[in-house]
Amino acid sequence: MAARFPNLRWWHIPAGLLGTAFVIFWILVLSGQKTWFSEQPPLQIIPDMDDQFRVDPQEASRFFSDRRSFRTPPEGTVPRSGRAYPFGPGDLALAEKAFPQPPFPESPYVLAFGQNRYDAFCSPCHGPDGKGNGPVVQRGFVPPPDLTRPEARAYSDARIFHVISAGQNVMPSYATKLTEAERWAIVFYVRQLQRQSALQQQAASLSTVPARQ
Repeated sequence: MAARFPNLRWWHIPAGLLGTAFVIFWILVLSGQKTWFSEQPPLQIIPDMDDQFRVDPQEASRFFSDRRSFRTPPEGTVPRSGRAYPFGPGDLALAEKAFPQPPFPESPYVLAFGQNRYDAFCSPCHGPDGKGNGPVVQRGFVPPPDLTRPEARAYSDARIFHVISAGQNVMPSYATKLTEAERWAIVFYVRQLQRQSALQQQAASLSTVPARQ
């Protein structure tokens, strides 16, 4: 060994091992791949906005004086993905005049899309069958009206669309949460729930009719 490496000394080997371990240690530390648990974030040379000043849903804000993280859009704000709903809760007559019929026809795709949006935004209160028995109501919230009752079946499509868009009583407006097409798809799906409820009621009434002797 000495003949092949005349300048090598015995202490070069442990020094090299220590140097290699030192380099590997800092590579692990700087990359965040530490071999022990820590609640401290890793040392980041270029953080790339990994850690931002933001708030999670329903979390209070430390930036605004009222502590509200969800901010009300300024009056007249128009969404980039659509248009602002122009009517308030009491403008039913104007809504029915502005929307005499849905902008697109019913189809299997529209019904499936409407069910998807209904299940996500409406069923927590109205229930999966529209009868107002959703999980929120079962936990003590005020039950909403039955969407399948005869009075609701007589509503125009524009009225149902208007209630979804402008809100009614304790129900808020969903115009900022659902696009116009999504709201119309929900209208079609509510109509399907009404038809299903009517058929179930008809079948139940026929089953109670006594057979002729």
